[in-house]
Amino acid sequence: MAALLPLRFRMLHYISTVDKTNVVEIMKALKPEYGTEKQFTKEVFAEHLLDMKANFVIDDDEVMLDDKGELVIYYTISEEGKRLLKKYLPKHWQNK
Repeated sequence: MAALLPLRFRMLHYISTVDKTNVVEIMKALKPEYGTEKQFTKEVFAEHLLDMKANFVIDDDEVMLDDKGELVIYYTISEEGKRLLKKYLPKHWQNK
């Protein structure tokens, strides 16, 4: 099994593979890889997303309320995020 990427970088990689996504979808996709880690909480994932947004690595694309009245923010990767992936993503992750 290949070594895991740091969680935040793996989240960025996942965001790069979809048109847009939100925190729940990201957690569902990454649960098989990171689901047993302490940091696998919605709060931690949401904080990582906000940090990436603040650093212009991702953009918030759409905001809505779900059926429970909770805010749902959809994110897309920015040009800066794509540049970071191209520069730092290990070769064996390039085509995943």
